[in-house]
Amino acid sequence: MSLWKDLVFGREDGMRAPLRKAITGLLGRSEAAPSAPRPPDAPLQAAEKALNLGIEAPKDVTPPDGYEVVLHKDALEPGVPIEIIVAGKAIALCKVGNEWFATSNTCPHAEGPLGEGTLDGHILTCPYHGWMFDIRDGSCLTSPSDKVHTFSVKVVGDAVCVEV
Repeated sequence: MSLWKDLVFGREDGMRAPLRKAITGLLGRSEAAPSAPRPPDAPLQAAEKALNLGIEAPKDVTPPDGYEVVLHKDALEPGVPIEIIVAGKAIALCKVGNEWFATSNTCPHAEGPLGEGTLDGHILTCPYHGWMFDIRDGSCLTSPSDKVHTFSVKVVGDAVCVEV
Protein backbone atom coordinates (compact mmCIF):
# COMPACT_ATOMS: atom_id res chain seq x y z
CA MET A 1 0.00 0.00 0.00
CA SER A 2 2.89 2.33 0.72
CA LEU A 3 4.18 2.19 -2.87
CA TRP A 4 0.67 2.88 -4.18
CA LYS A 5 0.34 5.83 -1.78
CA ASP A 6 3.75 7.18 -2.90
CA LEU A 7 2.77 6.88 -6.56
CA VAL A 8 -0.57 8.61 -6.09
CA PHE A 9 0.26 11.20 -3.45
CA GLY A 10 4.06 11.45 -3.67
CA ARG A 11 6.51 11.03 -0.83
CA GLU A 12 5.81 12.93 2.39
CA ASP A 13 8.84 15.18 1.82
CA GLY A 14 8.81 15.03 -2.00
CA MET A 15 8.14 17.69 -4.64
CA ARG A 16 4.37 17.15 -4.47
CA ALA A 17 4.20 17.67 -0.68
CA PRO A 18 3.64 21.48 -0.80
CA LEU A 19 0.92 21.09 -3.41
CA ARG A 20 -0.73 18.23 -1.51
CA LYS A 21 -0.63 20.24 1.73
CA ALA A 22 -2.07 23.31 0.05
CA ILE A 23 -4.90 21.37 -1.57
CA THR A 24 -5.83 18.93 1.17
CA GLY A 25 -4.63 20.66 4.31
CA LEU A 26 -2.45 17.72 5.31
CA LEU A 27 0.10 18.46 7.99
CA GLY A 28 2.62 15.74 7.16
CA ARG A 29 0.34 13.03 8.55
CA SER A 30 -1.73 10.45 6.72
CA GLU A 31 -4.98 11.89 8.05
CA ALA A 32 -6.37 15.31 7.26
CA ALA A 33 -6.28 17.82 10.08
CA PRO A 34 -9.39 19.83 10.84
CA SER A 35 -9.21 23.24 9.23
CA ALA A 36 -11.22 26.40 9.35
CA PRO A 37 -13.58 26.89 6.42
CA ARG A 38 -12.22 29.04 3.62
CA PRO A 39 -13.97 32.39 3.35
CA PRO A 40 -16.02 32.52 0.14
CA ASP A 41 -14.12 35.56 -1.15
CA ALA A 42 -10.64 34.07 -0.53
CA PRO A 43 -8.78 33.27 -3.76
CA LEU A 44 -7.68 29.70 -4.39
CA GLN A 45 -3.93 29.19 -4.27
CA ALA A 46 -2.39 28.63 -7.72
CA ALA A 47 -0.51 25.36 -8.24
CA GLU A 48 2.61 27.35 -9.15
CA LYS A 49 2.50 29.12 -5.78
CA ALA A 50 1.83 25.86 -3.91
CA LEU A 51 4.91 24.32 -5.55
CA ASN A 52 6.96 27.42 -4.63
CA LEU A 53 7.52 28.23 -8.31
CA GLY A 54 6.59 31.84 -7.73
CA ILE A 55 5.70 32.76 -11.31
CA GLU A 56 2.49 31.67 -12.99
CA ALA A 57 2.57 30.16 -16.48
CA PRO A 58 1.70 32.74 -19.17
CA LYS A 59 -1.93 32.57 -20.24
CA ASP A 60 -1.58 34.77 -23.34
CA VAL A 61 0.73 32.43 -25.30
CA THR A 62 -0.46 30.17 -28.08
CA PRO A 63 1.72 27.07 -28.05
CA PRO A 64 2.82 25.36 -31.27
CA ASP A 65 0.52 22.59 -32.55
CA GLY A 66 0.86 19.49 -30.38
CA TYR A 67 2.38 21.39 -27.44
CA GLU A 68 0.98 22.60 -24.11
CA VAL A 69 2.10 25.59 -22.04
CA VAL A 70 3.33 24.21 -18.72
CA LEU A 71 5.44 26.83 -16.98
CA HIS A 72 6.85 30.35 -17.09
CA LYS A 73 10.46 30.21 -18.34
CA ASP A 74 11.75 31.87 -15.15
CA ALA A 75 9.73 29.74 -12.71
CA LEU A 76 12.22 26.90 -12.36
CA GLU A 77 15.83 27.25 -11.27
CA PRO A 78 18.42 25.39 -13.37
CA GLY A 79 19.37 22.02 -11.91
CA VAL A 80 16.04 21.44 -10.12
CA PRO A 81 13.76 18.81 -11.68
CA ILE A 82 10.01 19.05 -11.20
CA GLU A 83 7.06 16.81 -11.94
CA ILE A 84 4.30 18.23 -14.12
CA ILE A 85 1.17 16.68 -15.54
CA VAL A 86 0.51 17.37 -19.24
CA ALA A 87 -2.48 15.83 -21.02
CA GLY A 88 -2.72 13.22 -18.26
CA LYS A 89 0.97 12.27 -18.54
CA ALA A 90 3.39 12.63 -15.62
CA ILE A 91 6.51 14.34 -16.97
CA ALA A 92 9.81 15.27 -15.33
CA LEU A 93 10.78 18.77 -16.49
CA CYS A 94 14.39 19.94 -16.12
CA LYS A 95 16.30 23.12 -16.88
CA VAL A 96 20.06 23.03 -17.52
CA GLY A 97 21.41 26.53 -18.07
CA ASN A 98 18.88 27.99 -20.52
CA GLU A 99 17.99 24.62 -22.08
CA TRP A 100 14.82 22.71 -21.19
CA PHE A 101 14.33 18.94 -21.20
CA ALA A 102 11.37 16.69 -20.47
CA THR A 103 11.24 12.94 -19.85
CA SER A 104 8.70 10.48 -18.60
CA ASN A 105 8.40 10.92 -14.85
CA THR A 106 8.47 7.17 -14.25
CA CYS A 107 11.71 5.26 -13.72
CA PRO A 108 11.55 1.91 -15.55
CA HIS A 109 13.24 0.12 -12.63
CA ALA A 110 10.72 0.60 -9.81
CA GLU A 111 8.45 3.36 -11.12
CA GLY A 112 10.15 6.02 -9.01
CA PRO A 113 9.15 9.67 -9.59
CA LEU A 114 12.05 11.14 -11.58
CA GLY A 115 10.73 14.68 -11.03
CA GLU A 116 11.56 14.21 -7.35
CA GLY A 117 15.09 13.05 -8.13
CA THR A 118 18.33 15.01 -8.41
CA LEU A 119 19.86 16.63 -11.47
CA ASP A 120 23.61 16.87 -12.02
CA GLY A 121 24.32 18.45 -15.38
CA HIS A 122 22.27 16.41 -17.86
CA ILE A 123 22.02 13.37 -15.55
CA LEU A 124 18.73 12.85 -13.71
CA THR A 125 18.91 10.37 -10.81
CA CYS A 126 15.85 8.49 -9.55
CA PRO A 127 15.18 9.10 -5.84
CA TYR A 128 14.23 5.46 -5.18
CA HIS A 129 17.27 3.41 -6.21
CA GLY A 130 19.67 5.81 -7.90
CA TRP A 131 19.14 4.85 -11.53
CA MET A 132 20.63 7.59 -13.73
CA PHE A 133 19.25 8.92 -17.03
CA ASP A 134 20.60 11.35 -19.62
CA ILE A 135 17.76 13.86 -20.05
CA ARG A 136 18.91 14.74 -23.58
CA ASP A 137 17.99 11.35 -25.07
CA GLY A 138 16.45 9.32 -22.20
CA SER A 139 19.28 6.77 -22.13
CA CYS A 140 19.93 4.97 -18.86
CA LEU A 141 23.50 4.98 -17.56
CA THR A 142 22.67 2.38 -14.90
CA SER A 143 21.05 -0.15 -17.24
CA PRO A 144 21.88 0.57 -20.90
CA SER A 145 19.03 -1.63 -22.16
CA ASP A 146 16.49 0.63 -20.41
CA LYS A 147 15.39 4.11 -21.43
CA VAL A 148 12.83 6.79 -20.52
CA HIS A 149 10.70 8.54 -23.09
CA THR A 150 11.70 12.13 -23.87
CA PHE A 151 9.42 14.97 -24.95
CA SER A 152 10.27 17.95 -27.13
CA VAL A 153 10.32 21.28 -25.26
CA LYS A 154 10.04 24.74 -26.83
CA VAL A 155 10.12 28.17 -25.25
CA VAL A 156 7.61 30.56 -26.81
CA GLY A 157 7.93 34.05 -25.38
CA ASP A 158 7.95 33.50 -21.62
CA ALA A 159 6.18 30.12 -21.84
CA VAL A 160 7.76 26.68 -21.62
CA CYS A 161 5.79 24.37 -23.91
CA VAL A 162 5.99 20.56 -23.88
CA GLU A 163 4.98 18.33 -26.78
CA VAL A 164 2.19 15.92 -25.90
